[in-house]
Amino acid sequence: MTQPITARVQFDSETAEERIKALVAEYAGQSISPHRMEVIQRRAVDIAMECMKVEMVPAMR
Repeated sequence: MTQPITARVQFDSETAEERIKALVAEYAGQSISPHRMEVIQRRAVDIAMECMKVEMVPAMR
């Protein structure tokens, strides 16, 4: 028999926002190509994921 699970998520939005702002500041005043924008977006997502803790736990019945 399978057991239902749920997830607990904690996200440090302050740290993520600070780090993403710093990332964007690195490119201030530069011309951004579509490829470079994609790279920046991927880096921002990586930062956000580093600031997130996900824990899978048994669901309460």
